Amino acid sequence: MTWSDIAYKDVNDAGRSKTIWLLFGLLLVLSVGYAYLHRYVGEEAFSPFMTGLSRIVGVGLPLLAILLGYKSIIHERSSGSLLLTLSLPHDRRDLAVGTFVGRSLVLLVPTLVALVVAGAAGAAFYGTDGLATYLWFLFATALYGLSFVGIAVGLSMSTTVDRWVTFGALGGYLLLVTFWEAFHSVTLLLLHRFDFTVLTDLPDWALLFRLVEPWQAYNRMLRFGVDTSLASRYVGDGVPVYVDWWMGIVLLVAWTCVPLALGFYRFSRSDL
Repeated sequence: MTWSDIAYKDVNDAGRSKTIWLLFGLLLVLSVGYAYLHRYVGEEAFSPFMTGLSRIVGVGLPLLAILLGYKSIIHERSSGSLLLTLSLPHDRRDLAVGTFVGRSLVLLVPTLVALVVAGAAGAAFYGTDGLATYLWFLFATALYGLSFVGIAVGLSMSTTVDRWVTFGALGGYLLLVTFWEAFHSVTLLLLHRFDFTVLTDLPDWALLFRLVEPWQAYNRMLRFGVDTSLASRYVGDGVPVYVDWWMGIVLLVAWTCVPLALGFYRFSRSDL
């Protein structure tokens, strides 16, 4: 038995959650509903439709990923089933990898199905000019979702205290989805002694600091293949090469792997 057996079990267990399927149903309704409503809020063309759809994904997908992953391992600990799982021919690495893969599948399969349906509706309403870039949109979205699964599962491995996992999940979502721009601005003002001109003329390192936010990294990827109006601060004369589109991929992969590695480090050295 390997990590793939744990992933298979995890898919079955998580897939039986009515709450999760209700949330995915809501995502499907929002995505397909936006395909119809876009004509009232934006330009009737496929590329602007993708841009609008990415905003729905940008807020909703991290929430789904965190809900799927933040109690994935700590729940096994508190229920006692973790001891049974590890008494089989599994080690902690198998558990970590299998849980991450299983939760990723539960997140991405319904999400990508919903987006494919929404994309088909958008093509029917707004034409197919720009449809070829939809595959890049789906790839960027999958990577964006995986980054939050990594954060959530890593958090779940990092502690045995349920309330700290809950606070960490809520705080992580608020910081990385809602308040990173404010955090970025306050940090710059403190470093530059409240010289507000720094907010309009960002130093090169501050551009990368801003891009570290998963939502910004996601937008930087989308600018490369979907909509040139996105992430405009990262293009132009004098902009450093390390905020190019490929950095979006690097940062999202880092958000996936680093929390998993840190969480597993604590998990591998803690008592069950």
